Amino acid sequence: MKKALVLTLLLVSFVFATGCSTQRDLVTLTVSVQGQGAAEPEGTDDFVKGSIVELKAIPASGWQFSKWEGDVAEPFSVQTTVLMERRQTVTAIFVRQAEPEILTGPGGIITWRADGSPVARRAQGAADIEYIMLHAISDAAANPGNPYEIGRIRDIFDDYGVEAHYVIDRDGAIYQFVPDDRIARHAGAGTWKNDPQLTNAMNRYAIGIELLGIGTRSEMKDVIGVLANTRVKASDRGYTDAQYLALDQLLAHLADRYGIPRENIITHHDYDPGRKWDPGDLFDWSRISC
Repeated sequence: MKKALVLTLLLVSFVFATGCSTQRDLVTLTVSVQGQGAAEPEGTDDFVKGSIVELKAIPASGWQFSKWEGDVAEPFSVQTTVLMERRQTVTAIFVRQAEPEILTGPGGIITWRADGSPVARRAQGAADIEYIMLHAISDAAANPGNPYEIGRIRDIFDDYGVEAHYVIDRDGAIYQFVPDDRIARHAGAGTWKNDPQLTNAMNRYAIGIELLGIGTRSEMKDVIGVLANTRVKASDRGYTDAQYLALDQLLAHLADRYGIPRENIITHHDYDPGRKWDPGDLFDWSRISC
């Protein structure tokens, strides 16, 4: 018994002497903020070595998330992770929310269509603007090797009998084609939350934003055709960092101007999942802080 007790005491002494306690398996993460906003988690804490910690950036009103500084998985994503193999220091960078620069779409603001019909005003003006709908558009069906010429968008609108209020190009430039207080043809048939007022009538209540973008091969095969789909470059699929930044600015601007809550920012696919794909699986909602 005495011998066993001595061995136990010697083992305990050895553990503490060599630092082989559970504390050795913990590493420190320090998360700070630059600008106005918050991070989850924030401050300094210890985590088990080898664990993955989820991070989230939350901008204050009038500010927007820019990037993470530190060894994170996705530095430009609002939500990302950090692998705790060693002591880590991470900073969430926020910048002031700039008013987006909005350019007039090539061909001018659309108040009259190519067929001579007017773009009608919303019945109750700005009071009718309750939703924002996100779309994707390209010229890939006709020009798969050069699908993003902004000068072609007006022609595409005319050819297909559609139009959107805004288009964001690959470099993040924002173009307005239809005034906010007019009813652009972008939503088409569909329904939302089984609300009869919104069934096949979302155009009246939503602002439409088109991103120049192309979806996955499976999403596009019935949209642009098999041959054109094979000719689209991999780098032309999805969306660019500049587009996410511009979209974030535009959404914040419109949401603030018209009092649109986050849950009322939806996609074309949300409204008509049986027919519409856009903006598709390659669209990263975590890049949007609005």
